[in-house]
Amino acid sequence: MLRIAAFSLAALALAACKPVAEPAVPAEPTPSPSAVTSAAVDPWTAQQDRYLAMNVPPSDPVDAMMWRGVRCDFLGSEIGGDNSAQDREIQVRMGELRCGDELLAEARELRRTLAGDPSAVARLDALIARW
Repeated sequence: MLRIAAFSLAALALAACKPVAEPAVPAEPTPSPSAVTSAAVDPWTAQQDRYLAMNVPPSDPVDAMMWRGVRCDFLGSEIGGDNSAQDREIQVRMGELRCGDELLAEARELRRTLAGDPSAVARLDALIARW
């Protein structure tokens, strides 16, 4: 009998309570206009994954230059600084890609050559600014 009374009181208490309103689903955060603009303008960030997925340089000279820049940037971030065997392998690979001053000089020369193509100039400017 005591169990029935306890069960009845619990049911009565639950019936008297107001149901809790479901929390509102938060709206998807909208990126700020500056974030949208910077992603659209910065071809380096926008294309970095695409260039890292390629194993050979593209035939287009601007794409090939961007590919080299992305590869050089990635390899540079992998150097541990302890002169290990891996560091030496990375240095050899970076030498093969002509990273550093050579890459920068070639990018500037290509930019001068393609000065009439605004999209190529913007992409090369992103590469030059990165280095």
